[in-house]
Amino acid sequence: MKEIPLTEKQWQFAESIEKHSVTLYGGAKGGGKSHGLRLIMLMRRLEYPGSIGYIFRRTFPELESNHISPLFEQFPELRQYYNEGKKTLRLPNGSQLRFAYCGPKKDLMKFQGREMHDLAIEEAGDWPHDYYDFLRTCNRSSRPHIKARTLLTGNPGGIGHKWLKRLFVERKYEGNEKPSDYNFIPALVSDNPALEKSDPDYKLRLSSLKNELLRRAFLYGDWDIQAGQFFNEFSRDIHVVKPFKIPRHWNWFGSYDYGFNHPSAWHFWVCDEDGNVYLVNEIVRAKMRIDEQITSVKEYLKKMTESGERNEGGIIFWAGHDCWAQKKGGDPTISEDFSKHGVLLRRANIDRKQGASQVRMYLAHKKFDDGKKEGPRVFIFSHCEITIDCLTRMTHNPDNVEDVLKVDAVDGDPMTGDDPYDCFRYGIMSRPTISNIPKRDRGNSYDREEVIRPSWRTV
Repeated sequence: MKEIPLTEKQWQFAESIEKHSVTLYGGAKGGGKSHGLRLIMLMRRLEYPGSIGYIFRRTFPELESNHISPLFEQFPELRQYYNEGKKTLRLPNGSQLRFAYCGPKKDLMKFQGREMHDLAIEEAGDWPHDYYDFLRTCNRSSRPHIKARTLLTGNPGGIGHKWLKRLFVERKYEGNEKPSDYNFIPALVSDNPALEKSDPDYKLRLSSLKNELLRRAFLYGDWDIQAGQFFNEFSRDIHVVKPFKIPRHWNWFGSYDYGFNHPSAWHFWVCDEDGNVYLVNEIVRAKMRIDEQITSVKEYLKKMTESGERNEGGIIFWAGHDCWAQKKGGDPTISEDFSKHGVLLRRANIDRKQGASQVRMYLAHKKFDDGKKEGPRVFIFSHCEITIDCLTRMTHNPDNVEDVLKVDAVDGDPMTGDDPYDCFRYGIMSRPTISNIPKRDRGNSYDREEVIRPSWRTV
């Protein structure tokens, strides 16, 4: 096997891993982070026989394009040791390099109890802090000659921006966190001579970004930005709630973002007597025919009717305008197809900037000096994992900071696109109807019935 080449900055990354429990290599874009991470993980498997290392990304397509394919292009002789089904490279010295991904939170359970001598998370800015905390519990070693290490790469911005900045830039530690465990290796475009040689205009393109905050982040690795997560009002502790039995009199409505190759997204909502809205279920899937979508929607509504959580009858779904686009040959529109089967669509307000602003308004919450809280007005049932993940991934459009950056799904993977956000936005923009408090007959007079409030708490 030929020599493994590293740049000077990548060598600093490798040396830091030997000294510190957790090292972040990151900052600017184009600093050679993926290449360095992959090669160092391979080096450590060769240096420590019998060791096990994991490289994580959020989705498999990202693993394939950023690590698996490049590894075998550079070292084709390694392919004979690769088990494609298990996504594992088993070397003759007994070491293993495993490639893993984690989309919804439930994917974490697949790794519970595993021993990861080296835990490598690429693009850590895409990872919520609780995901990182869980995987760190697997980062351990029962072998005296192997020290457990965590390797991170990342750029400013994204859902992980705050916790990465706190640990590695501000160096503010909480609880049992020890300063000596953490080290930060800054990366710049100039640290990657291969990129500068093959694409000398890349740095110029970064310099041409109109959004000054993103330009500073991507070009100089500036962590003092506000241009990461678009909906920084969103908090899992506040907005995500355990499912509860829905009062029958609450008003139901829905939203829909059409897709086939890209995922289709259906949201089911209720609105209470105070104007608070709850996203109670999601159906997000690619490659679903219209008849399959109709079946899924009707089955869920029937289930909720039989459980006593909604009255009989259909509900209105607020949908993107492509559902009314005329097809070639005069075939029925998507809306007409659904209408034939009793699924009623209405044109949603699709203004992107107004929609983003309205979503923020519903998410906003404020704590007062006396500890009381005002807002928010939207809550999400905890099993709507794809939508929760999508909201945390949304970032600013660099050409229009008041809008969310449009993101297409990779190979129809619902964990990569913005389809659930579009569906969520349509629901919020629909002007949800406040539920009326039911009355009961008492002779010739009516009194307000005592409303039984649902018992729920955030998770």
